[in-house]
Amino acid sequence: MTYQVNNADVTFDVGKIKVIVHTPSLETTDEENKRQLAQYLYKLVEMDNKAM
Repeated sequence: MTYQVNNADVTFDVGKIKVIVHTPSLETTDEENKRQLAQYLYKLVEMDNKAM
């Protein structure tokens, strides 16, 4: 997995999937950010399992 920062965006290369996390335009709480990240990572794992 490679990791790089472009301006304020963060790009991850996970296998054949490129994930770009954009800077949020709204202020959110840390708890909300953690919840959304956990949901997103779960979906990525789910997609990876289906691809196998």
